[in-house]
Amino acid sequence: MTFETAVYWMILAGIAGMIFYFIDEWRLDKHYQNGYWAGRSAGWKSCLDHQAKVQAMKLDQVFDYDKN
Repeated sequence: MTFETAVYWMILAGIAGMIFYFIDEWRLDKHYQNGYWAGRSAGWKSCLDHQAKVQAMKLDQVFDYDKN
């Protein structure tokens, strides 16, 4: 193998490595974003469920005039 072909293969391997690196980074970021927004959605649902339960509890409470 001559020096020129070795340089050619090193450049080709570097370009292929960069392509695989960016594909992997894109894939990881996509999965991270999907998980992030799924977590945000679950958090909002939990918050709204809690607010509905508190509101229902407040509506069910009866003020006892004899105590106060």
